[in-house]
Amino acid sequence: MNDAAPELVHHHIADEVLVLTPQVEQMRDTEICYSIRDGMTDYVKQVNHRRVVIDMQNVNFVSSIGILAFLNLRRAVPNAEERIIFCNLSDSLTGMFRICKLISENPNDPTPFTSVDTLESALSTA
Repeated sequence: MNDAAPELVHHHIADEVLVLTPQVEQMRDTEICYSIRDGMTDYVKQVNHRRVVIDMQNVNFVSSIGILAFLNLRRAVPNAEERIIFCNLSDSLTGMFRICKLISENPNDPTPFTSVDTLESALSTA
């Protein structure tokens, strides 16, 4: 695993769901985004299940490189039917993720991720 990943992404298992929490305010720097991507991907590969929640409580900005980090995580989950759920997105991130078609308000509009408000909601949805 990338040596910086434990500092940049925390993880824990809750109700048999892998919860990943980036530990940065901004996913702007290429090196930081790659480390977060590698850390998230490594954690996904280490667990036996593939239900994943990304808790964005600390993050208030994501650059295009950060978006690629999340898309790489999507590809790392072997079962394409498994949902990856974002929670605790700020209003600005929610808007940006909708514009980039990462999430949608419309349940009939397929997107690579879903989003809910809280970690509790994410765990009950996963």
